[in-house]
Amino acid sequence: MRNIIAKVIIPFAFSCACITACQPYDQVETIDPKFFIEVTNQVDLTFQEMLQAFGKELEEIEMSEEIVTLAEKLCGDHVVTAYVINYNTIDPLGNRAVASGTIYYPKNFKIKGVVEVAPIAYLQKTSGASDRIPATEALQSMMGYLTIIPDLLGYGVSKDTHYCTFLNVDNVGIVGYHMREASREFLHTLGYELPEHTLLAGYSLGGSSAMAMLRYYELHGERVTVDKASFGCGCYDPRTAFDVYARTGYCAYTVIPTVIYAMDKYEHLDLDYTKVFTGDLLKYYPQWLDRSPEHSAGALNENLTSDIRTYLHPDFFTEEKNAEFHKIYKVLKQYSHVDGWTPKTPVYIYHAQDDEIVPFECAEYAYSEFKKRNAPVSFYSGNGGHVGYASKMFIAMYLYLIAK
Repeated sequence: MRNIIAKVIIPFAFSCACITACQPYDQVETIDPKFFIEVTNQVDLTFQEMLQAFGKELEEIEMSEEIVTLAEKLCGDHVVTAYVINYNTIDPLGNRAVASGTIYYPKNFKIKGVVEVAPIAYLQKTSGASDRIPATEALQSMMGYLTIIPDLLGYGVSKDTHYCTFLNVDNVGIVGYHMREASREFLHTLGYELPEHTLLAGYSLGGSSAMAMLRYYELHGERVTVDKASFGCGCYDPRTAFDVYARTGYCAYTVIPTVIYAMDKYEHLDLDYTKVFTGDLLKYYPQWLDRSPEHSAGALNENLTSDIRTYLHPDFFTEEKNAEFHKIYKVLKQYSHVDGWTPKTPVYIYHAQDDEIVPFECAEYAYSEFKKRNAPVSFYSGNGGHVGYASKMFIAMYLYLIAK
């Protein structure tokens, strides 16, 4: 681990040293915002604070003091301002909604470009990216890359007004795009014009969310060109994931019930849960799936364990399945991030072969389908588990940004 961190920190530090310059603040022409509503929080962040957020376990990493000291000397005076904003968007039913997100704006050094990152999502509704400042996903802002992170519905300002829209490819795409447009409007007031070119990235649920954003940008987005997209350990085809869960009876993270519950809410499936859940989950699902801090993923894991046969109806594990699961699978097909679209942007997919949460087959499906259609897609895999493999994607992204 020491060598991995060193490979990132040393070139990262020299990158920071070469881009110090203040942002221009010319006289700004007023525009009438369509998406941006207001700034709800503003925090100035130092390099050290951002570095600690990148690895909350830094105290456990054997990283030499010399490397940290060098990075601090070269980047220590850099300050990034995190602006949390509210903006207008729509929910999966087409109703107006207010969402939130965070813009990480290099304050006292030159902006080199823009990176949009779909957030790593936790089950509890209080864990949105705007509630985690500084967010792990924003470290590249210290390299001079303005970073935009949408909370997506069900987090941040919408945590009590909307249930999470897990894997809803169309809504995630449009909410992410509206965050970009709201950022454009807000940044204009700072004298910065958001460029057309951007980079996209995301890991875990953020991986599939970032792919949903790319899909929307390419099919519907205006004034945006994605130069490169990096996706890690995402559920790009929910049907494939559910097929693997049914075959293995295993998932280390109790996300399946929440995904089903969200689909039922937004797709009006009117599910008969006596034919979907079983055991204690059937008794307590309205409380356990409320996404409150008391019912976090950790609490659900203690109650339900990784053996999904203990809480999903036996019919889920049969080839025929029952009528309720047929409803679910119909929506899972609609939620495919892969089918019906071929990316034009260079796509880089990363996935752990030993991923215990999102099946490796999801990445294989995305890669094989895109490759059949001659999409510019690359695939990287290895071991490390769902959490541990994140370093592979993020380090590759940081090195790419440093080389730009």
